[in-house]
Amino acid sequence: MKLDPFTDALVRLVHCYYPPGVETYEPRYKESEESQRLDRLMLAHQRPSPTWKGFTGKVVEEFPGCHIWDMTVPLLEPCNIIRVSLPGSTSDKPPYDSVVGLLSRLAPVYALYASHYTNRLSGGEAWWRFAPFPPEYQEHEAKLAALIEATLGFTRVSTEALLTPVPDLAPVSGNAVLGEAVLADCLFTRVRW
Repeated sequence: MKLDPFTDALVRLVHCYYPPGVETYEPRYKESEESQRLDRLMLAHQRPSPTWKGFTGKVVEEFPGCHIWDMTVPLLEPCNIIRVSLPGSTSDKPPYDSVVGLLSRLAPVYALYASHYTNRLSGGEAWWRFAPFPPEYQEHEAKLAALIEATLGFTRVSTEALLTPVPDLAPVSGNAVLGEAVLADCLFTRVRW
């Protein structure tokens, strides 16, 4: 499969942080140069930076009446994560609908996805999806994308690029195994809800 230059560069980049052809449970995974490089990067970002704190503050200002949740998990995922609920939606009163921003620490790139959750115990549903977003999510999508680009200068990764297979890599988060990973899993996280 021939990749566009931007996607090809991102695929080459993630190969610098995950050892090719090695399962995460193998001792040589953690011993690899790639894994150690990722560990150093994660350690350097274990505390929120002033830039990230400033950005999350702007998100709160720009989305009044919305629940804002910094879902970043330091030392586990190579990205910052921010969840912005749609107006009137809260995590304790389903449905919980939101737009989620994933901002990579490996490169100045980001992804957005729409998330919908209702109480599955009472017959509800849960789903998430990259673009194109359902109509009711599109205003938040555009506003969050513009804020990320204007404030941080990050570039959005297309859905096609996000779903590019990287079968020789196994990212640590989300219990990935060889053959399953896509570029989004390596740049950001496999855990999406």
